[in-house]
Amino acid sequence: MDGPAYFDPNESLGFHCNLTVKAFLSKWERKLRGTGVSLNQLVALGHLIASGPLGQSELVGRLSITGAAGVRLVDRMEHNGWVRREPDPKDGRVKLVVPTDKAIQVWKEVSRTGGCQAVLDQAYRGIEPAEIETVKRVLEKIRKNLEK
Repeated sequence: MDGPAYFDPNESLGFHCNLTVKAFLSKWERKLRGTGVSLNQLVALGHLIASGPLGQSELVGRLSITGAAGVRLVDRMEHNGWVRREPDPKDGRVKLVVPTDKAIQVWKEVSRTGGCQAVLDQAYRGIEPAEIETVKRVLEKIRKNLEK
């Protein structure tokens, strides 16, 4: 036999990305204690800040949570004044989750108090900025390939 009889997960960038995401989320979850912002809310805010309005189902998909959990999350965020739901002008059946000015302020505050930059600084220690940019470009290419 030429190769192993099984797929070695250590050869997969996806496997390594999953481990890395879990490390980031675990660190941020500890940093968020006492801020009044949950980890899912932080990640949802991050997607909305980065991408702007998203369809509720797209946001839920990005968060890898159930539809029911997504509805409860968006309900809480709407109750807090962080988002509002608006009909998608391209498809009235779709509800867009739109970040409010308050969400942007919450994001800025949690970025400071939740240590977002401090976590990144720790994670990127010893890694050149050019290496970080290369990783981002490679991961973007992989995502685009997988979306085809």
